[in-house]
Amino acid sequence: MTGTIADRDQREQGREPRREGSLDVPEGLPKGIDLGRINNRDKAIAMFGRSYVEELTDHALLGDDPAYRFMLDSRNSVSGAGMSNFNLALEKGIDAVDSPSPGLAGLFAELDHIPDWVDFDQLHRGAVAFWRAGPIVPPILAWSSIATGFSMYSSTRPVLFSGRLQDSERVGGRLIESFRYIVAAYTPGGMSRFADGFRLTAKVRMIHAAVRYGLSRSDAWDWASWGVPINNLDSMHTQAGQFGVGFIDPVQRSGVRFSDREIEDIMALSRYVGWVIGVPGDILHTDYEDARRKAALHKLIEQPADDLCRKTVHSIMRFSVENPPGDVEVLPGPVAKFMTTERRLKLAYGMLTGWQPKYVIDMLDIEPTPWRFTVPAIRPLLKAYDRISRILPHDDEETTRKILATFNAAIAVENGDRSSEVANPDEVGHDVSTNLGKMPTVA
Repeated sequence: MTGTIADRDQREQGREPRREGSLDVPEGLPKGIDLGRINNRDKAIAMFGRSYVEELTDHALLGDDPAYRFMLDSRNSVSGAGMSNFNLALEKGIDAVDSPSPGLAGLFAELDHIPDWVDFDQLHRGAVAFWRAGPIVPPILAWSSIATGFSMYSSTRPVLFSGRLQDSERVGGRLIESFRYIVAAYTPGGMSRFADGFRLTAKVRMIHAAVRYGLSRSDAWDWASWGVPINNLDSMHTQAGQFGVGFIDPVQRSGVRFSDREIEDIMALSRYVGWVIGVPGDILHTDYEDARRKAALHKLIEQPADDLCRKTVHSIMRFSVENPPGDVEVLPGPVAKFMTTERRLKLAYGMLTGWQPKYVIDMLDIEPTPWRFTVPAIRPLLKAYDRISRILPHDDEETTRKILATFNAAIAVENGDRSSEVANPDEVGHDVSTNLGKMPTVA
């Protein structure tokens, strides 16, 4: 029995398909907990327990094999394995593809599987809650979730090989693609099977598979230090931390309070986005507290940001201020209009200081300026506004619709060309395999 047939049998019986994770991983590597990327190992064991730490760090040596298996088919010219077939299956379903490759069939057996914990009404509520805070959401997404996410040493390594975030001429495209994917995935109804959010999440999954393929064959990839390129441990943290806890906390620090139900709804949405993008079910966060615990462990075991991390973060920050995604200001319009670029940049860093822990700000060498008091200053105002708006009649769906309409118009692809919504996996795979970012070769 082939793996594909077994996966289909599991799907028909209502069980989650098995995820292996170690294709193309070299022999002789240390355990995940002993990789060079792991920091504060003894402290982590003391705080979280050895079994928990080992269970999660094992996933630094495991990746998304269903997508990677299709990528192998594609690279090895297996019949029915082209990206055109992937796009066809994504748009119309796997049955629309004549003789799909085993890898493609297995990938869509998983993509089409809806775990029993998914409640689409809850996902809809989570998307509305995500955006209902209004104008404070875009800067938090741009600076606290996306930009600061690249302060993480280990998960930044694969990105650096493409050069797309070091080259000032390419940062804009990468940033707009990130916004386009996040906006689509967190739009109400966006993660239904044939909606834009699901489609773009699946496409990003293939970009990750292409990066893993390219770096698995690169002399510059340091397996013993970094583990699998785009591994499960880091992908888990992206959903639980970066766009989960790492989004909710800054919004609430700004004065907008989410209800317990809103928090659980947002986390349920980020959990399903994680499933579709390839995070194994056994390490996906289950709720807010589980996500907080996993994010806390991931941050503890991360190596400090290095100069490459700092350069990447500062590059994104500056570009988002000088050239806002789709020319839509991340800052509220009235604020942006009367400020110079340098002042806006200082304001952006000041707001980031109010959203991120002090150690992150110090690690990124962010200069303390009077703007660091911005978030504490606006917090009472936003808190009062939020409290009153909760009491008075309000329409969160309408608030969400308006802010998404602005962003979707700004980041729409030219002439509706879906092929350019996110990066082409083949192009990104080529960039990382040729080390366009000029990362040093492992000695």
